[in-house]
Amino acid sequence: MESGTADWWDDSKVINIDEVAESYGTPFFLYTADAINQRINLIRESMDNLVEVFYAVKANPNLGLLKAVRGTADGLDISSGGELEQAALAGFDMARISFAGPAKSSQELSASIKRGVGCISVESMRELMKCAELAKQIGIKANVLIRVNPQFLNRSFGMKMGGRPIQFGIDEEDLGMILHSVQENQAHINFQGIHIYAGSQCFETAGVVEGVENTLRIATEIESSTGLFCKTVNLGGGFGVSHTENNKELDLQALAVELLPILRNFHKSSPNKREILFELGRYLTADAGIYVSKVISSKESRGKTFIMVDGGLHHHLAAAGTFGAAFRSNFLIKNLSRPEAPVVSCNIAGPSCNPTDLLAVKVDLAKPEHGDLIAVLKSGSYGFTASPLLFLGRQTPAELVVHNGEITLGRSPKTILDFN
Repeated sequence: MESGTADWWDDSKVINIDEVAESYGTPFFLYTADAINQRINLIRESMDNLVEVFYAVKANPNLGLLKAVRGTADGLDISSGGELEQAALAGFDMARISFAGPAKSSQELSASIKRGVGCISVESMRELMKCAELAKQIGIKANVLIRVNPQFLNRSFGMKMGGRPIQFGIDEEDLGMILHSVQENQAHINFQGIHIYAGSQCFETAGVVEGVENTLRIATEIESSTGLFCKTVNLGGGFGVSHTENNKELDLQALAVELLPILRNFHKSSPNKREILFELGRYLTADAGIYVSKVISSKESRGKTFIMVDGGLHHHLAAAGTFGAAFRSNFLIKNLSRPEAPVVSCNIAGPSCNPTDLLAVKVDLAKPEHGDLIAVLKSGSYGFTASPLLFLGRQTPAELVVHNGEITLGRSPKTILDFN
């Protein structure tokens, strides 16, 4: 089924997709930072500016995109030393960085402390003590959040990242021990607050509200039992947005109605200023990108039509259904060259020698002809960097960024030789 979503990519006043393909070749990713910035502003406004919005770099770390959202996002959520360097290169204030991940190396922790990263989410006692040790050696306090693995399992999230045995965070029942260590190491540790990431792909407002209430409860209990102050509360993210259905996503306005009273009460619970933030990736970026490839060939095989294109799972593993998907489901897809052609049922196959290299299976699509441009919609997240880019040695796609109506090259194509 083809998308009815806002066709920012084929608005001739902004983008001529044929000229883009001619200039940069195919395949390519095309992202609009303008749409991401609009969504960040919408989230803040809907929450009456009671929350901040951090952009989760893992969803799309393109440098051009990061630079374009720098003036709008309140900060960045990162998960590696590489993303830390990318954030610095993009010009982000290090004090507005939150660094999470269960296996941070000493080098990553040291670099974070030296750069003044605002929040290092510690996920184990070892990591806390390593922060204290490194901070003492460096002579700069480490700014830490305690990432908590809550006892409550929030079943509303598609991928659950808390409430069960998992590598992320400190089990809630073990908080007493690590908070005692925080108090003992205050000469080297700046305790900032807590971080809970319940999971991803939640489409139910009640699920998000339940998770927020649980996080604020834990923060309040920490404050009352230890005297520590949770200046920063990272509520995580996981707002649901579908790649396969048009207009299916978490209802932001409905969420705001339920969440605003809770947030207001928590802010009022202390005379000291608090920072409450959501870290969002897919919800900001998914609908802000497309992946475009060109039809190379077609064939019939035992009653089924296969359309071969020059892009595939090596560039967009998620669209091929093999990145974090419990079952195969087509991303929304569109024939940009002839959208009004009669609709046919077909399979869109990539160029590799792998039978799973299928960007769409049994999809109803305006009949493609050789040379047509086929777009995989909702491709702004977990595309380029979540794919096996060197598989079969094909050139990587160009990544293009639309900002203020202008297209810039966010990342140039590379051959396998460029990686030697």
